[in-house]
Amino acid sequence: MAWLREADRWFQAAVLPHRAVFRAYARRLIGDDAEADDLVQEAYGRVLGCDWRRLEAPERFVLRVIRNLAVERFRRARVVSIRQIDALDPDIVADEAPDPLARLETRDDLRHVLKALGTLPPQCRKVLVMRKLQGLSPGEIAVRMGLSVSTVEKHLAKGLRLLTEERARREIPQAEIRSREWVRSARKVGRS
Repeated sequence: MAWLREADRWFQAAVLPHRAVFRAYARRLIGDDAEADDLVQEAYGRVLGCDWRRLEAPERFVLRVIRNLAVERFRRARVVSIRQIDALDPDIVADEAPDPLARLETRDDLRHVLKALGTLPPQCRKVLVMRKLQGLSPGEIAVRMGLSVSTVEKHLAKGLRLLTEERARREIPQAEIRSREWVRSARKVGRS
């Protein structure tokens, strides 16, 4: 189907497979099959109207849009069934996305790791990047860098120990004991 737009292909792959779930959820909220279908179609229109490329969990987003549209309809209606209000339980569509504070802490941790990574000796840094970020085995790293596997493992242990020590230096006081144990175990690995 070369004539489909990119948005249509995305919609077909990411949203349409869940249409039965969307319809059942809308029917549960509204209580009427025809109105539930209208609600789902309106949700589809809103989803395609937003920046769909940035959606990490399109099925959860569509469920949230359906719920919000149902709430709008209830607000406009003169009489709303108790059953319909009960169906709007906010825990049904739990948002599993990290909260802003968690995102900020993660960004802060990443910034510190990148800064600490930059302070490592060049060989340790290369080995760590190849092993932890690129997923290469010590044997593959040894071949690429022209080193023995033993040397690669020593660089890896040293790099991890140095990163661990740096992390322990910036840990919060409540976690100081855990950090010290972490550093001690990393030192043991680095010395072996």
